[in-house]
Formats: sequence, C-alpha cells, structure tokens
Amino acid sequence: MKNPILEYRKELINWVNNLDDLEILSELLALKGKDKSIPLVSEPQEEYAVADDFDERFAKGMTGEEFREKIIEHIDSLPWER
Repeated sequence: MKNPILEYRKELINWVNNLDDLEILSELLALKGKDKSIPLVSEPQEEYAVADDFDERFAKGMTGEEFREKIIEHIDSLPWER
C-alpha cells in the first residue's frame, strides 16, 4: 500500500526544485516560518547529560587473575566429549 503523504512530498519537492518565481518562494518561506509542527533542535540540556563514570566502573571490575579463573571454570563446565 502506497503512502499518499510520500507521494505528495515527492510531487511538491519536484515542483519547488523547478520553481523560479520569487514571490511564490517567498510565500513558501513565510509558510515554513509559521509551521510550528516540526520542533527545532535546541541545545542539549543538563538533565540529559550522562556522567562519565568509567573510572568508577573500571575500579569495580574484575582483575586479570579473576578473569582467568572464571574463564577456566567456564571451560571446565562445558560438556566436552572425550
């Protein structure tokens, strides 16, 4: 099923691309300025800022020796056929 909005957009884009009338282009720009349905991108807000806690998470992580032990335990727990 075709989306009629996409077809209308394509038709308008083609029309505007071939348009040379300054008055009509000015009216289109004025219409675009009045359209509030598409919000403008604003500066990032502090509430959305993500704290960089890499050092804290790294300090809580496993040591190399713990990692090796867990790997060996995991390999030993696999159902190997002999």
